[in-house]
Amino acid sequence: MKRFAVIGDPIAHSLSPNLHKEVYRQLGLDASFEKTHVIPDNLHSFMNSNELDGFNVTIPHKQSVIPFLDELDESAKSIGAVNCVHRGKGYNTDWIAFTMAIEQNGVDLKEKDCLILGAGGVARAVAFGLMKVGVKSISIQNRTQSKADQLLDWINSIFPNNHPCKNSDVIINCTPLGMWPNTGSMPEFIIQKGQLLADTIYNPLETIWLKNGKEKGAKTIGGLDMFIAQGLISADIWFDKKISEKIKLEPIKKVLKSELC
Repeated sequence: MKRFAVIGDPIAHSLSPNLHKEVYRQLGLDASFEKTHVIPDNLHSFMNSNELDGFNVTIPHKQSVIPFLDELDESAKSIGAVNCVHRGKGYNTDWIAFTMAIEQNGVDLKEKDCLILGAGGVARAVAFGLMKVGVKSISIQNRTQSKADQLLDWINSIFPNNHPCKNSDVIINCTPLGMWPNTGSMPEFIIQKGQLLADTIYNPLETIWLKNGKEKGAKTIGGLDMFIAQGLISADIWFDKKISEKIKLEPIKKVLKSELC
């Protein structure tokens, strides 16, 4: 039996096991998937002792896991963040998953002015995806200004024609604000009618930030489609084949939605 997991701190909220177990059920794969609580101080010992066939990485390890890996794929190297590990190699599937989720919801981001809330690993992946699809501009808002400046410097080094705009067409929340169990928190930002709000949080299914945006006339996209996409891309990497093309999405969504608040 192949063994997989997701590591993070906190990790109790993660529905990755539910997603992957449904994939294994659909395809009749002999595999298991668990969530493993790894605090920052224990990351080194986990990396030296685990015997997993592959694992996903979530907050707060997406950048700190890199020194323990043998190599990175090109996107992970450029982004500087990893969310999938296989045979000592780090991958970033978040950026592809984000662009896939936006596309699945019928949105074209080309030539749009975009604002990212947050400056961590997810924010870097989303910024990379935005650059890949040809947005007009990317701005950053973060609680710690120095981290926002660092991320913006990195974006501008790849995207030299970037001119951050005060009036954004698209706002993407890449912070944990609103994530279960702290569902009452949300980013502080003035929402305008007609804007697109995209959240990378999938639990709850609709954050208070998205609910607030919808009430003010914004279009909203939750994080569930992105979550499913990154999981399926990870499975493709772990099993060395395109198993995601054989998956029926609706049963996966049904399983996940039954667990979400």
